[in-house]
Amino acid sequence: MLRADNSAYDYSRYEQLEIEQVSEPIASPRKKVRKKEKHKTHLMSILFVFGLSIFIISRYALIAEVNYNIKNLEREYTTVVKENTDLNVQLMKSISLETLEKKAIEELGMQYPDIQNQTAYVNVEMPLQSNVSEEHDFYNIDDLQENKYIAYTKAVINNILNVLD
Repeated sequence: MLRADNSAYDYSRYEQLEIEQVSEPIASPRKKVRKKEKHKTHLMSILFVFGLSIFIISRYALIAEVNYNIKNLEREYTTVVKENTDLNVQLMKSISLETLEKKAIEELGMQYPDIQNQTAYVNVEMPLQSNVSEEHDFYNIDDLQENKYIAYTKAVINNILNVLD
């Protein structure tokens, strides 16, 4: 009797395929290189974010320092202004008309004018108002004589323009 060759139960062929499949991922150097590149890119991005955050924090520190200096200068300014007003008040208190009159008479040798001989009166004339009004207004005397309505309209426009200014 012939013995049947049963190759359906031969598992040796499958064992070799499994060994080949297991050995391929372990021996693949490409995956290791990719992992190193990913670590380098992650490291570079972390360093970039760290450097950027240090830069931003340093700028905020600089802004805070400038604001602190401004506040100190404002305090100094207010104290100097107060001191200046105090000194002006003291100056005004120290200069009275009586002390000024005494110093003028005693130290500088000044005297009151003699009413009959040393008094001179000056006649001051007022400037003509018509010249001033012509410069500031749009109308003049000729406009009033020719047409009072045009002059009145110009006067109203002039008043409106003065209010707007």
